[in-house]
Amino acid sequence: MPISRILVSLCLLFCIYARPAMADIDPAEYQLPSSVRTEQERKRLEAEFSTDKLKEAQLQRLEEVQAAQKQAADKAAWDALPYPVKLTQTRCTSCHVAKTFESQRHNRVGWELLILRMQYLNAAPLGPGERSLIAAHLAEAYPVKGVASFVEALQQFALLSSPLWLWVVWKVTRSHQRRR
Repeated sequence: MPISRILVSLCLLFCIYARPAMADIDPAEYQLPSSVRTEQERKRLEAEFSTDKLKEAQLQRLEEVQAAQKQAADKAAWDALPYPVKLTQTRCTSCHVAKTFESQRHNRVGWELLILRMQYLNAAPLGPGERSLIAAHLAEAYPVKGVASFVEALQQFALLSSPLWLWVVWKVTRSHQRRR
């Protein structure tokens, strides 16, 4: 046990006090350049510095102008959107990515039910009347097509008529229980 500790200690000491590698490195490359020695060289360096500073300031002003133009164009594009599109983007994209709408296809009732579920189960922040506006926009922008529309209509019929079917089943079982 003590021999292994001695070996580990020696290895650590060797690693800590390792000698510099012998490579073909010129130490002159790592020395600081000499200071400015002539007045003419100093003036030339000051002129270069001031022109670089002016170019940097101009570039910064140009970037600020471009950013302001982009912001104005984005605001104009946003203002040009219809209200239901703005409402959908502000309310729905706070939780979802915009691609979510493209992958889901529903009819008007399907979107209404989906938004209703989000509103009551997930506490989606919707004001009065906003659910129907968003559902109408999504039904128009991302409608269900083909056989999927028939399947969705059947699902919605089953869902919406389930209270009726439950009532009928309850009445039938209750009548059978009374006969016994």
